[in-house]
Amino acid sequence: MTIRTFWIIFIKILGIWLVLSFLTVIPQFAKMLTFFGTTSNGKLLGIGITVALFLLTIGIYALILRLFVFKTDWLIDKLHLDKGFPEEKIELNIQRSTVFTIATIVIGGFIFADSFPLFCQQVLVFIQRNNLSGENPTSGWIIFYLVKTILGYLLMTNSQFVVRFLEKQNSTTE
Repeated sequence: MTIRTFWIIFIKILGIWLVLSFLTVIPQFAKMLTFFGTTSNGKLLGIGITVALFLLTIGIYALILRLFVFKTDWLIDKLHLDKGFPEEKIELNIQRSTVFTIATIVIGGFIFADSFPLFCQQVLVFIQRNNLSGENPTSGWIIFYLVKTILGYLLMTNSQFVVRFLEKQNSTTE
C-alpha cells in the first residue's frame, strides 16, 4: 500500500464519520427553534440566528463531505500529505476495499452503540411520563434515536453498499 493510498483511506473514513455526526446536529437545532417558539422576547431574532447558524453548519458539513469523500486526491495534494516519508510504500497486504469494509462496520457499530441505549432510555422516559402526566415531549427524540440506531445497524450489516460507492468514486477520480 502506498502512502497516498493510506491517506485516501484515512481521509474518506474520517469524512464519513464527520458527516454521520451531522445527524446529531439536526435535532439540536430543531430543539433550539422550539425554544424560541416558547419565548416572546427576541423571538424573530432568535429564530433568524438559529436558521442562519443551521445553514452555515449545513454548508460546513457539505464542504467536509465534498473534500473528504469526493475530492480526496485534491486535499492530499494541497496539504502535501504524501510527501516527506522515507519510504514510498507501507507493507500491508490488505486491499483497500477490505479496509473500507472494516471501517464502515466499525463506524456503524459506534453509531449503534451510541444510539441504542439512548433510544431505550427515551422509550422508558416516554412510558413513565405517559403513565404519570399524559405528556409526551420525548417522542421526537425517540424517533431520532430509532433512526440513528437503524442507520448504525444498516452500516454494520450492509457495509458492501458503502464500499462499492467509495470504490466507484475512487475509480472515477483516478
